[in-house]
Amino acid sequence: MGAATQDLQQKVCQKYGWSYHYEKDPSGHWYVEVVVGMNINNKHRFTSPNNSKSKQQQVLTKKQKDQHVKAEKEIVSAMALEHLAPQIAHEEAKKCCQLSEVFPNPIQIYDSTNNNGAIWKQFWKNPPQVVGIDTEGNQTFPPVVVQISTSDYTILETPPRNKSLSSNLTRLLHDNSITKIFCDNFSHADKIALGMMDDPPSNISNYAKPPIIDLEVLSANLYGYTKVPRGLAKIVSMSLPQLHNVRIVKPRNTNQRYKNIGRFALIEQGKARPLRGVGDLSEREQQYCALDSWCTLQAYLSIVKGMVVEEEGG
Repeated sequence: MGAATQDLQQKVCQKYGWSYHYEKDPSGHWYVEVVVGMNINNKHRFTSPNNSKSKQQQVLTKKQKDQHVKAEKEIVSAMALEHLAPQIAHEEAKKCCQLSEVFPNPIQIYDSTNNNGAIWKQFWKNPPQVVGIDTEGNQTFPPVVVQISTSDYTILETPPRNKSLSSNLTRLLHDNSITKIFCDNFSHADKIALGMMDDPPSNISNYAKPPIIDLEVLSANLYGYTKVPRGLAKIVSMSLPQLHNVRIVKPRNTNQRYKNIGRFALIEQGKARPLRGVGDLSEREQQYCALDSWCTLQAYLSIVKGMVVEEEGG
């Protein structure tokens, strides 16, 4: 891999959540297509001036063919880096923040078991059309914590270890009239931990439409496929137009990130005492749990709004 190719793929596209795709057009010219956002104006194609058809007519060894392809990719990658320099500079000028800094206001949280499950009764009295779902401690069934976010509040559930999910949560997961939004990278660990699938599926295209939508799949359809998951932070950054001067990143302090997830990992591994209920979580831990499911929902709603504007030509 040449220097320009490596820089485009790793230092630019992977960093910002952009997608890239190398291909040869019918006339024999190699090109790279870079997608930096959702609408058509954010799709850029850079085409090599060299015609590769003459190379095809020559008798080349595999090594020579590989070298030719590498050289062509290097050419179009360098073209992309040059022409996308303003967008790259704009990204680098953005203030890097964590999700909790971008959305500092406390989320309204309800314990699913308080007052005999009163929040679930409220939920089913006027069920939302869409919810964001996230889990903590998702390497076991059931997960340690389940977060369900509506636009107004988040429900936290702490399923008993080695037991089934609550009847209300099970009802929600099986209710196809309510769209469930996940941001589950490529492992589908949340959905597996909730018993929604046994193993990662071979065909994930169904997760770009109701009743179950994965933001990783949906963003791949809209922004282009990436070899590594974008993750919630990048998807939120790309999806919410009000964040055009902010780039959301994971906690810069590795110790802080471990503190956020370490307790849940220890519980799922049987190395810490299981939660007796949501009350065992501190306010900070509750807000940490709720933030991801709430942001998952907000990103989806913003994407849908953007798709409507795009279709209307706005």
